Amino acid sequence: MGSTAVQKGLLAISILLIIIGLGFTFAGVFSPAWQVVDIREFRAEHQHGLWWDCTRAEKHVVAVADFYAEEPLHCMYKFDRSAEMVIETTLNNIDEDGAAGESEHHRFWAWHKAILFFILFSQFLAFISLCTGICIPCFRPTAFVFTISLFLALLCSLIADGVFFLAANRVDNRFVQGMVGSYEQRIGYAFYVHLIGTLCWLVAFLFTLLTTYKFFAERYTSRSGAHFRSDVDPPLLEKYNAAPARPSPPVTYIREHTYRVTSA
Repeated sequence: MGSTAVQKGLLAISILLIIIGLGFTFAGVFSPAWQVVDIREFRAEHQHGLWWDCTRAEKHVVAVADFYAEEPLHCMYKFDRSAEMVIETTLNNIDEDGAAGESEHHRFWAWHKAILFFILFSQFLAFISLCTGICIPCFRPTAFVFTISLFLALLCSLIADGVFFLAANRVDNRFVQGMVGSYEQRIGYAFYVHLIGTLCWLVAFLFTLLTTYKFFAERYTSRSGAHFRSDVDPPLLEKYNAAPARPSPPVTYIREHTYRVTSA
């Protein structure tokens, strides 16, 4: 029996939410604005991402009517070997260079790598769930793979968000040391963009549970109807058109007369 309109509707909503979640998670991981800090003494805005960092010079006045003008971002990769050597040189001259303390936040720490692993692995699992979800109307057992892979993707994405939130609120990561003062970093919009993608997967997972239930409940109902007979069916013996048996003719008993012979 083909899938019903309700089953197809639930499946379509699940797949759509998975695609939206993938879009938000990709947008979050490619943005450098996971942690943002305005260092006033350097007249610059620093954006610290998971795998690359960007700086923007402070906005300046261009006219009375146009108060500020945007400056372009200047970015660097955390895993760039040349950038890592520059950071090491800067940290070695921390007594002479006041910007050395801020350079610590441009390093590729272990918690950055852990978050990236969980994010990329969750996106891979979500893609697997998307592919198996498309195959459900043709091969229903893939519904289990569809649900399990999306659950694992949701779990990995939640772990990534949780690890970042805890690491970003540590004192050594939350505050940036300048020449004359300390500046507090705030969580940027990239984290919230990724969190929206995680919430989309959460809602999609609820719909996948309903989808799997609908597909297999309908299958069980169809199987039950094929194996069990209703009470209105005729008895088994009545289904055979056997000819009625002809009754045997009655036996006729002949009464015998007994004669008694007597002597004269």
